[in-house]
Amino acid sequence: MPIITLENAGTLTAEQKTQLIRKLTDVVTEVTGKPAAAVYVRLDEVPRENFGVGGRSLG
Repeated sequence: MPIITLENAGTLTAEQKTQLIRKLTDVVTEVTGKPAAAVYVRLDEVPRENFGVGGRSLG
């Protein structure tokens, strides 16, 4: 079973989560031939202050 984990700095709307889950599942089923029911998607929302880029906090 394919498992996809996506980490996002900040929060996502319910609609964004729905779209991500649907589209990530579609890509995996298209590429692997696995049924959608076998694809697990996990979305992790991490506070922006817990991320840094280029030596600077995103928070």
